[in-house]
Amino acid sequence: MNIIVLDLNPLYDVKNNEQYKRKYYSKLMPLAHKYVELLPWGDKITSESLKFFSPIVIWTKFASSKYKQDILYAAFRDYFLAWLELMDEAIVETNAVNILSNREAQHQYLLWRATKDPGHRILARLLGETLAEACPRNFSLT
Repeated sequence: MNIIVLDLNPLYDVKNNEQYKRKYYSKLMPLAHKYVELLPWGDKITSESLKFFSPIVIWTKFASSKYKQDILYAAFRDYFLAWLELMDEAIVETNAVNILSNREAQHQYLLWRATKDPGHRILARLLGETLAEACPRNFSLT
């Protein structure tokens, strides 16, 4: 069984920040619609966890097959190209208040990853508990 989460994680909760959602995800929604039937929703996710996923998240489970792996690779490629496009369009933030707000949002995400990420058990089985705990804590964007 393959368990997949593929996303362009939002910095802010897109349910409560419509402007942020429109800015970053309005033109990406066709990407989600392209794969929703090919890679159907995997299972329940807690409401606390959902705020750390975007409206274009792919969260799916499937038995291994070349067909599904090819679809997943195509989705990964499309998401990666979308991310590169977002990076090309990015503008350096210079407003000190916005920078602090962005840092706090990133901190909240990393705190959630370190303490409540549903994928932690899988990482612990693959890497061991020590490395599974260290991954999100030691992650840095610098």
